[in-house]
Amino acid sequence: MLPLPSHHRSRPQRAARRVRGLWTIVIIAVLLLTGCSRENLPSVSDLPSQLQDLPGELRNLPGVPESLSELSGTLEELGLPDLSQFTDVPDLDALPSFSAEPGTIVFRGPTERRISVGEPIPGTDIRLTAVSDAGAEFEIAGLHSTRVAGDSLDFDGVWPTAPDVDFNLRLRIYYVGSNSVRAAGVQQLRIRNIAPTEAPAQAQGETMRFPYATTASAGATFGGMTLGYVASTDRGGELSGLPAGDYPYRKVGDSVKWSGQLRPDIGVTYNLRMINYATGSAQIGGVATVTLP
Repeated sequence: MLPLPSHHRSRPQRAARRVRGLWTIVIIAVLLLTGCSRENLPSVSDLPSQLQDLPGELRNLPGVPESLSELSGTLEELGLPDLSQFTDVPDLDALPSFSAEPGTIVFRGPTERRISVGEPIPGTDIRLTAVSDAGAEFEIAGLHSTRVAGDSLDFDGVWPTAPDVDFNLRLRIYYVGSNSVRAAGVQQLRIRNIAPTEAPAQAQGETMRFPYATTASAGATFGGMTLGYVASTDRGGELSGLPAGDYPYRKVGDSVKWSGQLRPDIGVTYNLRMINYATGSAQIGGVATVTLP
């Protein structure tokens, strides 16, 4: 292992803090990902007591905004290790910002990559060719580059096997082993020309996980799926688009799951929960798993 340079090790580790549970985490994720004000969401004290009692730890992922770092309660589902001891990991501000466009969906969030010798980073022109005494030997855009712990690995381009899919990656190497490299940072997918259809989960392809939150007005569908919101009722927020005979009501904290195709070549599975519902709108949030060719 090649240690981080001294200026990367000199900062103290951020202390882990306790949070009240998964729904504090997801609510703050909604604030980040949807731009909603905190006044539109229930306070922690308004949530059911069993949700307040869920255990969890807040770990600050270095370089990731405070709101996003509170997703640490779902690190396992996102496939992320605890990276709180590492500094200078790129944050969401390092990614390009896209405006909302009809027929387009954007997924963005933290990522960690483990790259073995001979392997590319999927979707990019970056390949690890060897590990030597000098560091990790990469081929980047057809050119040779030696990288050590603390160096960056960035990519902006089109997903090579999926037209109209833009992929942005900002990584920083935190470990160089004898035959592999580990890097952490943020990633983003912009998928255009979507037409969501419900279908079984797609089993094959490159899988990526993102924190995801979406809001629907009464009578409209949630982004990237065929489920919609009807109204607030005594039984909970009523959903539309469920199979015939399915119970349509969800209270705060209840699960909302959907699997299908964003396009014929791109699958998605949402493992979400009801965040908030009112007369005119509802919010759901959790983790989206996207499968690319």
